[in-house]
Amino acid sequence: MAKNTNNARIKVKWIRDRAKSAYQKQSTCYICQTTENLELHHTHSITLLVDRWCKQTGHQLDSDEEVLEYRDEFISEHMDEIYKYVYTLCNQHHIRLHQIFGKAPALITATKQSKWIELQRQKYIDGSANIVQPSYGSHFSQFIGDTRGNQTIF
Repeated sequence: MAKNTNNARIKVKWIRDRAKSAYQKQSTCYICQTTENLELHHTHSITLLVDRWCKQTGHQLDSDEEVLEYRDEFISEHMDEIYKYVYTLCNQHHIRLHQIFGKAPALITATKQSKWIELQRQKYIDGSANIVQPSYGSHFSQFIGDTRGNQTIF
């Protein structure tokens, strides 16, 4: 069997790539309805789900062949986490969510993430939300705040 050189990254990438074809990215941010800089957010980290599943099943997924053999089984057992609890968010709201819950939010925070997203959406519907200025840069480049010295209010 062929060994992966970067096993953790490759096994998750191959599983995610297989699942991607069924993702339903929306045309607007779920929270603020902007159409710009849209990204998908899983409330259940696929990396953490794969790690937990491997521990539960005893699968190591440390070869390319083993990843290919078991990825459909993993996906079928995690349909809700992979497809149902996914939000299309603008870059600003995605960054803000990760500022609150961390770069790789624990699986037990999934419900809290959904509640936060719903609360932010309601603020926009009610008109009580402050308008977010556009962000530029990579998806996770602003975890430490706005590098231009501006304060972003959510």
